[in-house]
Amino acid sequence: MLNHKWTIKIETERLILRRFEKEDYKEMFENWASDPEVTKYLTWPTHKNHYVTKDVIKEWIDNYFHKDYYQWAICLKEENELIGSISIMNIDENNYNCEVGYCISKKYWNRGITTEAFKSIIEFGFEKIGFERIAARHDVENTASGKVMEKCGLTYEGTLRKILKNNKGDLVDCKYYSILKEEYK
Repeated sequence: MLNHKWTIKIETERLILRRFEKEDYKEMFENWASDPEVTKYLTWPTHKNHYVTKDVIKEWIDNYFHKDYYQWAICLKEENELIGSISIMNIDENNYNCEVGYCISKKYWNRGITTEAFKSIIEFGFEKIGFERIAARHDVENTASGKVMEKCGLTYEGTLRKILKNNKGDLVDCKYYSILKEEYK
């Protein structure tokens, strides 16, 4: 049985992963949600204004009342800046597995920040919640995301064709990766 822990604060060397707050909408909008280059491979569209971002954050905050809801704001410790998000989703209670999804400001690409955040979520998922398998996927065109998954110890499992709609409504192929509890240490 999984031992859900809520979305709790997690600290790493450079990051604080915490719950989103109402006031985060401005930084989220400016740092990544309004950037078409950042949202290019995601399932949700680029935010056109602050109101869209406010609504998304309100929905996330409302869901924090569920013990098995996991949506973190990725913040830089030094600058106290909100730079991205990471979540545990598609939880399978019967088979003890889940998926992780993430998004980070273009300004912080290629600095190992997403890898650092993802590794902390892998540890949390295996050590605190009790998952046996953690998976992630990416649009086949988004090779940088695949590199993050590999750096986190995930193994490429295969490509599923036309498995997911992107933010333009097109069905795209996705590469799937996973890591098992016994592999992560």
